[in-house]
Amino acid sequence: MQFEKDIFISYAHIDDESLVASQKGWITEFHRSLEIRLAQLLGRRPVIWRDPSLQGNHIFDQQIIDQFSKVALMISILTPRYVKSEWCTREVEEFYEACRQNIGFSVDNKARIFKVIKTPVRVDIHPEKIQNILGYEFYSTDPSTGRVKEFSSIFGQQYELAYWEKLDDLANDICSYLEHLEQIGNPLTGKINTTVTTPVFNNSSINTNSKKTIKVYLAESSYDTQDFRNSIKRELQDAGCYILPDKQLPLIAPALQSEVKHFIEQADVAIHIVGSGYGVVPEGIQQSIVEVQNSIASAQSSVVNLPRLIWVPEGTEPSDDRQIAFVEKLNLGKEGVAGADLVYGDQEDFKGIVLDKLKKLQEPPPPVVVIEPQHSDASTRTTKSGGGIVYLICDMQDVDTIKPLEDFLFDHGCEVLTPLFDGDESAIREDHIENLKLCDAAIIFMGNANEIWLRSKMRDFLKINGYGRTKPLHAKAVFLAPPLNPSKQRFRSVEAEVFNGTETMPEDALKAFLNKM
Repeated sequence: MQFEKDIFISYAHIDDESLVASQKGWITEFHRSLEIRLAQLLGRRPVIWRDPSLQGNHIFDQQIIDQFSKVALMISILTPRYVKSEWCTREVEEFYEACRQNIGFSVDNKARIFKVIKTPVRVDIHPEKIQNILGYEFYSTDPSTGRVKEFSSIFGQQYELAYWEKLDDLANDICSYLEHLEQIGNPLTGKINTTVTTPVFNNSSINTNSKKTIKVYLAESSYDTQDFRNSIKRELQDAGCYILPDKQLPLIAPALQSEVKHFIEQADVAIHIVGSGYGVVPEGIQQSIVEVQNSIASAQSSVVNLPRLIWVPEGTEPSDDRQIAFVEKLNLGKEGVAGADLVYGDQEDFKGIVLDKLKKLQEPPPPVVVIEPQHSDASTRTTKSGGGIVYLICDMQDVDTIKPLEDFLFDHGCEVLTPLFDGDESAIREDHIENLKLCDAAIIFMGNANEIWLRSKMRDFLKINGYGRTKPLHAKAVFLAPPLNPSKQRFRSVEAEVFNGTETMPEDALKAFLNKM
């Protein structure tokens, strides 16, 4: 659908007054920069319109209202002055009504008003029609002092860089929206073309032949991880993903829980970022918005095997007692981890794991291969008590040490899988998960590895149903191998059987274990 004008910028006049006499105002510079960046992305000069003579005491101009039906999108630049201005609030209302008269205010569940937040304002006093719209925050808050710094060159290079990154996010999103609007409908009839194809991955590492658009629930995070969340959001959008939630989440408990559940049910995969801060605590509950989202996604994954990634950035040290308790629950694997890979590491490694996960989701399911059972002769049946696939999990230090146990399992009719140690982190992790999904029994070999390694592998036993297994894994064990130490002497588990092989091979116990497969 073609409009005469692409964008109308709605703003309060005082917000375009420069703090430095020799410089242009923030709105003027924003207008100029956005126009240039959009021209580069669209391949044409966009028509962006605002009223540069706007004054706070002007009578509302009917000529502006009359133009709204010819405008594709509005950008509302929110500030304390904007929400107090009757003029600005009315512009939102009138544009909303004009949208309703042609193709509607929302197209493909995306609003035609883009909310730019120049200075923070409480969501509940935003103009009513745009309260639930996600905003583009052109400011940051110092977590120690609570002071706000707007993205501008006058505050230094750090804030200037943040300005250009956020502007680029906004420009890319507007470009995609304008290109989509050009494909649909007719401005005279108001009818929308419903045959428009959805975008597909354009990332070279992802399958571009599929028409499926992956819906990613990218959970809202605490303040200290906002920059990374924004970064990965950009990359996911560049890869053709649809990001949820696609509107502002409410901060009142019942409404929040309902909205999160609604978005999670639509998602193909969920990503959670757990930083050092606990995050905002909504009204009516004690949990942060970060923990609430994780709990709801975990419950959903228990029902439908929703794949999830929980990332804890490298060097994260929670300072809040509530965040310490939350991270500890994740580490123990007893709550909130269904369907999730708990990933520790740096940003680039995690991005690689995310893209690998998306690639797997794009691939069609492998064909089902039925393997006819092979009949052993009588002598073989009397000497082999087990059978099936055993995943023997060990640390790289114990690759040679596991040989006696590996030979024992093989001699008793088992196909033995061992971990992959060559390749990148995402490939190794994916192979580990596939082995857990495939095996009939799993044994963790605890020899020279440390206790942290053992705990991480035990957590996989607790999360195993979320990895996509079609049936429970009933045969799980930990094999304690030399050298004997106090940690091994104390080790007990309810989740798995424990075999003490520090002195001799516990053959009878192992045979009984294999018979459970």
